[in-house]
Amino acid sequence: MKKRTLATLSLLLVTAGCSEDVDVVRYGHIEEHWQAEQFKLNARDQHVDAEALLHLCEDDERLSELDGQTFSVLGMAYATRAPFVTDDYDGYAFTEVTYVEGDAVYALCRSNEMEGYRAAKLEDRPPYFKDEVGMEISLLPTVHLATERERDALEEPDAFYQEGHDIRVYPDTLMTISPGLSGTIEFKIGDKIVDFPSLDFNPQFGEQRKFVALGYDALTNLPHFLLSHDGVHYSTSVMKDSDILLNGADYLSVRPLFKEGDMESMALIPLYDLTIDTGRQKSSKTVSIRYRPSLPGTGADDPNERSVAYFHKYPYHSDVPLPFPDAVSVSGEAYERLVRALETATPSTKSGETKDYEHLTMLHGNLGQQFEVSYQQRSKKVDVFVKDMKTGAGFKLSSVGAETFKELFPQAFE
Repeated sequence: MKKRTLATLSLLLVTAGCSEDVDVVRYGHIEEHWQAEQFKLNARDQHVDAEALLHLCEDDERLSELDGQTFSVLGMAYATRAPFVTDDYDGYAFTEVTYVEGDAVYALCRSNEMEGYRAAKLEDRPPYFKDEVGMEISLLPTVHLATERERDALEEPDAFYQEGHDIRVYPDTLMTISPGLSGTIEFKIGDKIVDFPSLDFNPQFGEQRKFVALGYDALTNLPHFLLSHDGVHYSTSVMKDSDILLNGADYLSVRPLFKEGDMESMALIPLYDLTIDTGRQKSSKTVSIRYRPSLPGTGADDPNERSVAYFHKYPYHSDVPLPFPDAVSVSGEAYERLVRALETATPSTKSGETKDYEHLTMLHGNLGQQFEVSYQQRSKKVDVFVKDMKTGAGFKLSSVGAETFKELFPQAFE
């Protein structure tokens, strides 16, 4: 009898000990926060499992390369989380997936918290894209010589967006670049990479060839880059290289160097030899380009996961952002203090009274957790109870945790 009693007491102690160690903060995807859709060339499907999409892009397995030199872009899907509070975009998030097929089927993921792309290999095409023909695209861009028709378009009166500039064109410098799967074409003048222009390619629908040429301002003789996405309308930018160009040039000459062919990753391709004579100084520079791929394996190992907690009067609704002070928020060190306060809580079946602020939503990257908050006022202190809205588990904050909660959200106790 004594052995049975001791065993029962031991079991109770073990159970009690386990209950004290329960994690209060347990992040997951909050289903009602996310809206998802997927697209192919001529159709859209709004019945998409957002959580499955998010899990696909959060898989720890990373691919370092894709098999194949040409790919078929089947379509894309994306999931978005609307801003939580009016004029506050900390809670906004998106995850985008582009499905491509080379020697295998891949999901290419990017998000607002990720640098570059992550790639996941799939067993087969997703059902929605099973019969899709897709859009063909090469892994690397290709340089083409412009056609006579494309060169003639440069002479049209409305070829340039800017007004008040008389831009003269070097027709022989016009080249076209067909897109690569994902990456950026950088321009160099001599040994210097310039911030502008640059050409970005993404594995999405609507990617078109880029058109590049050189011209000059008839008044100042300053050389200009000419860029177009359709071969009809061009934007221009001054080719800024050094102080010798600030007051214009007396004479310019350009010699095209480029040839048709595929670009190679990070290989420098000379485009033009440019000679500039200012009267006081004469210099020659080579204008070059190189392709910097961004796929795959360039996603940050540790995504920049933003953490913010909202304490709010009304339930979250994706179409109705909450204005201040209906929702107040904490982030940074204050957020960490809130987490520590919650982790002091112990399981409890009790609850208190609800006040104006009764909803606590914690966001950690794409994950989050929602609580209902209630209070019980005592003579000298207040008890704070939280209830996990997903599991229904209830907790009571320690006295220290309750004080921290009160310091972080004084509005709830006014």
